[in-house]
Amino acid sequence: MTRSNLYVTLSNGQQITCVADSSSAPEHGYIVEQLILPLLELGDAEQELALLEEHCCMNELRVNSTYRYALNLPKKAVFFYEESYNYSNDRFILGKNITNRYNAYVKSLSPKTGKL
Repeated sequence: MTRSNLYVTLSNGQQITCVADSSSAPEHGYIVEQLILPLLELGDAEQELALLEEHCCMNELRVNSTYRYALNLPKKAVFFYEESYNYSNDRFILGKNITNRYNAYVKSLSPKTGKL
């Protein structure tokens, strides 16, 4: 199981954090197909929050998360990073930008169009 911390800007500009606890690598499909792509389609902060609450632990971050997703729903932008935690500084560390893995998976969902 891979965990991801999500940093989300809802359509109304509200910023929240939450944790996706299961199968959160994009190649597993679950987080992309059941959470991220539907979020990008909603355009309503209340509906976005309801979907996040269904799939995530809200207002939390986990020190044992492997990844970080940064979702800007007003801009329909998704960024994907490695993430670690520095226990001595009590800080999350943004790692390598690996958004290309997310983009490759999304592209594989629509091979005819190649749209992201």
